[in-house]
Amino acid sequence: MKNIRQSPAYGLYLKKLNWQVYKEKEFQYYVRKLPLLGNFVKILKPLKSPNSLTLDSLAKKHHAFAVAVDYSPSKTLQLDLTPSLDEIQAQMDKDTRYEIRKAEENKILVKKSEDIESFIDIWTQNAKRRGFWVPFKKEIRAIFESFGKNAYLFLTYSNFQLPASNFPLAGALILLANDTASYFHAASTPEGRKLAAPSLVVWEAIKIAKKNGCKIFDFEGIIDPRDKNTKKWGGFTRFKKGFGGKEVEYPLPITKYYNPVIKFLFSLFS
Repeated sequence: MKNIRQSPAYGLYLKKLNWQVYKEKEFQYYVRKLPLLGNFVKILKPLKSPNSLTLDSLAKKHHAFAVAVDYSPSKTLQLDLTPSLDEIQAQMDKDTRYEIRKAEENKILVKKSEDIESFIDIWTQNAKRRGFWVPFKKEIRAIFESFGKNAYLFLTYSNFQLPASNFPLAGALILLANDTASYFHAASTPEGRKLAAPSLVVWEAIKIAKKNGCKIFDFEGIIDPRDKNTKKWGGFTRFKKGFGGKEVEYPLPITKYYNPVIKFLFSLFS
């Protein structure tokens, strides 16, 4: 099954970020000119990793200083959506089921929303607290717009809040492509976590994904001991594993350089 990064909607998203989109017979790939360096080619999660001759051909075609085959995130969790909802919930961790019940008892409301700006605000605040790299607002906005009707933004609210102070407690952006729902971005406030809002929003997203005919719910990344960039992912890896699913491992990213000077410079930062 093709990954979401091989979908036309993802190509549209990268076009909004100034990448050029091309297609070979077996995969879609992206090209961007980097200041002072030249053209860079990347292939994101192809079904089959292209051989060295194919990479050489792309480098020659686009006068690229490097070609990357990137499978990030290199390890993920995929939940089978073909069983009934009762069966899906039954195989969850008991603590996760408890958190869902807790959120329901706390009268947390989950709504499909178009308010991407509120989601960006809580995502940015959440990322800063955790010390993660914070993307530009335009990236989240661009992917939401690019997927259109296949982008589902869920925001949660407390039923006890007055309308005037009804700020989202948690949210998740789910993208649908190729019979798969991808848990692409998520965020929560400290208050939302106390009320178990994140667990309920994922459960509602799973139900909507199944209703829309998706066969897989991809949690889009868990900690991978092979990749040092995932060492801070312990907390949300435990959270995701509570919903069950099968661990799926991909090859680590590879980059083939065609300019020895640039290769040396990049090696200094790896």
